[in-house]
Formats: sequence, structure tokens, C-alpha cells
Amino acid sequence: MKTISRKRLAIPVAALLTLTLTACGDSDDGAAEQMGEKLDRAAEQAGDKVDAAESSMSRALEKAGDQVEEAGDRVESRTD
Repeated sequence: MKTISRKRLAIPVAALLTLTLTACGDSDDGAAEQMGEKLDRAAEQAGDKVDAAESSMSRALEKAGDQVEEAGDRVESRTD
């Protein structure tokens, strides 16, 4: 079985350590990150409002369709 020399093992270990320390670095969000988060929230809120408006319109159209159908039924019953 072949053994790995310390020199060959040192490079990947150093790279892994560097990446780990970088990931644990300062967590303060920069201005661009904060703006991105605000845009994400605004887009989500706009989507929620569109969904609510769509639901409201759907209910209104359903109600209007029911009223038209009822009016048609009344007209039909008077003409029979």
C-alpha cells in the first residue's frame, strides 16, 4: 500500500482550512446584499398581492356568472 507524504497532504488540508475560515468570516451584509434582500421581499409581497387580486377577481367573476345565470333562468321561466 502506498503512503501519502505529508507534503502532498498539506496542500488539500490547507485549502480546506482556508475555505472553512472564509465561510466563518464576518457575517455583516454589505449594501448590495441588503438591497437584494429588500428586492426579494418586495417581489414576494407583490406576488402575494397579485395572488390576492386574482382570487378576488375570480370570486367576483363567479358571482357575476351566477347572477347572469339566475337572470337567464328568470327570463326563461317567464317566457314558458
